[in-house]
Amino acid sequence: MAILTNEIKDALKVVGKGGSVVHLATSSVDGKTNIVAERFVTSYLDDYILIADMFAQKTKVNLNENPQAAISIAHPIGERSWVFRGPATVINIGAPSTENWYDVNYGEVLDEWGDWAAKEPPVEVPPDIAPPKVAQRGLIVLKVEEIISSKLQNSGEIL
Repeated sequence: MAILTNEIKDALKVVGKGGSVVHLATSSVDGKTNIVAERFVTSYLDDYILIADMFAQKTKVNLNENPQAAISIAHPIGERSWVFRGPATVINIGAPSTENWYDVNYGEVLDEWGDWAAKEPPVEVPPDIAPPKVAQRGLIVLKVEEIISSKLQNSGEIL
């Protein structure tokens, strides 16, 4: 099990508020890859990453076929850059609150992060531009089993 450090948690925490963008990579059972850029991202507990599911149709299909995924982040400040690998799942809004996936309780995580866009609307949208209505459908949860550094001095090193 990999543990997210405070530095990593800090880098992930600012993403929805105009920081860096993360990329989520998945693959179908026959090996066809899909990658999407995401902004509503945070750490959860010490070894999970949460991403708001706004419209992740292909990602959800891939995760149902093949739960292995990867997330990369290249934070714009201070060479904070990593790749996270592990199994992932989707927890849909309205899922039974008593269900668990590894250490994640559906009810607890949806109570805290199930209405992300309302809690943390993007601040970088100019006030004269009305953003489209964001409808969160659930959460994508990655259990971090491996962290790989992308920093220049130790690129490729498994932390």
